[in-house]
Amino acid sequence: MRNAKTRMVLLLLAALVYGISLLLDGTATIASPGSSSTQTLTGVPTLSRETLDQFLDAAVPSAMARLHVPGVTFVAVKDGEILTMRGFGYSDIEAGKGVDPATTVFRVASVSKVFTGMAVMQLAERGILDLDRDVNAYIKGFRIPATYPEPITLRRLLTHTAGFDERNLGMSEFGSRVYPRLGEYLAAELPPRIRPAGQEIQYSNHGVALAGYVVECASGLPFAEYVVENILAPLGMERSGFELTSDIEQHLSSSYQWRRGKHVKVPYVHINPAPAGSLMTTAADMAKFMMANLAGGELGEARVLGAEYVKTMQTQQFTNDPRVPGIGYAWLMGRRNGRRVVMHGGDLWEFSTQLLLAPDENLGLFVSGNSSGAAPLADELVKAFFDTFFPSPEAADASGIVRPAGELSTLGAADTARDPSQLAGAYRMTRRPVTTADKAISVLTEFRVAAQDDGTLTLAFPAGYGMPMTTWAPAGPGLYRDIAGDDLMAFDDWKAVAGKTRPSRMYIGTWAFERAPVYETASFTLAAVAGMAAVFVWAVLAWVFGRKVSGLAAVLGLVNLAAIAGIAGSLLAIPAWELTTAVPQMTKAALALPLAGAALALALVLQTIKRITAEKQRQRWTFYSRRTRTGLTGAVLPWLVIAADGAFIWLLHTWNLLGWRF
Repeated sequence: MRNAKTRMVLLLLAALVYGISLLLDGTATIASPGSSSTQTLTGVPTLSRETLDQFLDAAVPSAMARLHVPGVTFVAVKDGEILTMRGFGYSDIEAGKGVDPATTVFRVASVSKVFTGMAVMQLAERGILDLDRDVNAYIKGFRIPATYPEPITLRRLLTHTAGFDERNLGMSEFGSRVYPRLGEYLAAELPPRIRPAGQEIQYSNHGVALAGYVVECASGLPFAEYVVENILAPLGMERSGFELTSDIEQHLSSSYQWRRGKHVKVPYVHINPAPAGSLMTTAADMAKFMMANLAGGELGEARVLGAEYVKTMQTQQFTNDPRVPGIGYAWLMGRRNGRRVVMHGGDLWEFSTQLLLAPDENLGLFVSGNSSGAAPLADELVKAFFDTFFPSPEAADASGIVRPAGELSTLGAADTARDPSQLAGAYRMTRRPVTTADKAISVLTEFRVAAQDDGTLTLAFPAGYGMPMTTWAPAGPGLYRDIAGDDLMAFDDWKAVAGKTRPSRMYIGTWAFERAPVYETASFTLAAVAGMAAVFVWAVLAWVFGRKVSGLAAVLGLVNLAAIAGIAGSLLAIPAWELTTAVPQMTKAALALPLAGAALALALVLQTIKRITAEKQRQRWTFYSRRTRTGLTGAVLPWLVIAADGAFIWLLHTWNLLGWRF
């Protein structure tokens, strides 16, 4: 019996160690990007096919090797022509198939949203859609509840200000060719509204998918078919689409995870909110799309949108804070070395893409890669491109040396008017699940701001983002600028917390963050789980090694340890793409254990009270009794186990893991 119990404990502890090893492995797979700044001693090089190709040959292969990116496709357009179009590496490692920018198809994820925005604006231009009308007037099969007085409009959907909760579960379909129709999916899975419309930008896949469904209802065509007939075909984008046709599949690049020193192929996963992220395309096709958008909606003899509507899409329509860039209609606003840009990125199952237009320069860039390292690679490449060919006018000093603008930051240029330490703390994106079990996935995704002695702030990204720590210099009251670029960070909504006035909101471009309460920080949650686990292990070990401990306390500890190992292990061991298709059966089973544990805890309370009452009646009970041979462990441990179980239940409730809120 003793050996059997020992083996049980060892297996449980092994499961916990394995789960931790998976977490550590997952956070160490992406190398931190290095500096991509470029210095030129003789001035700014002229942007030409030759100089750009030299730049790419020097920058891309080394970054691919460092960041473990098998394949990259790239195209730049300027003044209505393709400046250069390049493919690097492999689209299929196993088959030895290289990347061809003319034919190799990449999944561009959220870049899809720009096409959805253009489809909406086409119908608005034709008078079929009204951007300010309640979308309930257009959609069929379901209605959006009137949670708040202001209705949801296309204007709100295209600016991500409808106020929907975030939702990841059920977004994907894996291993099936029969997928739900867009309307059916939204009717069943559209998240609830958690804030009034127009209050704040909260990036929403489902919101843009709803806009795509409005296009489908208003045009009478399935969304994917509408985009082909009205955008892709007129522009000659022959290898692009929102559906996996046989031709697209034949040329579709594989994507890869870098795990344990090798590339692991990722399977194809269908995206249910297709208008938000299903576009597949080539660099050659995206060159046509960029040139059309830079030319006011025209490409050759084709016109896909009027110039006025193109300009409106590329004009800021909403911002979280007037001090930081906001959003147009589907396009995100920004600056690169002082130059106005409109852009959109996309990340999906190890594909990562950046699309950027600099309208005043008549310039467009598109870069996409097929592994998780492609995200920092694209960031580095775009930054290095602008530092090389379009440096900030402020970056040239008296010596004639051209440097990145961030190198000329003056830390004392503007006082924040507040103690920088007031800004420090843990922040989370407002774009995270709130009402469902998805919330638990965000427990480790916190952004930490720290104040430095020189008045700057540092921003540390969550583990697994593959992003280096950034440094921010004061630029105004409650405003900071990234010393390596143009990004601005604004703090707002100051509140008194624990005797200190602190901001509850932080904005970086279109991204909104809120200060995380202490009980939802990663450090508190991990410390709490570790403390609970220690109590449960103590109870099990005390029972195994013959201490006078209630068997119920040991069983309760074992049940809760199994729940912790099952929840953590299943979530860490299952690939991310599977977590968006369905909740793993192992996770569901593990989430049932705390409910059984609650019943055991109640029984343990009754048993402990009964024992104390009986011993008092026999006048044998004291807190520490040698005669009862219970000792401190026997007297205290049951209550500690009960308290730890209660804390565990509370923690699961905090992260929406009670009641199968899937």
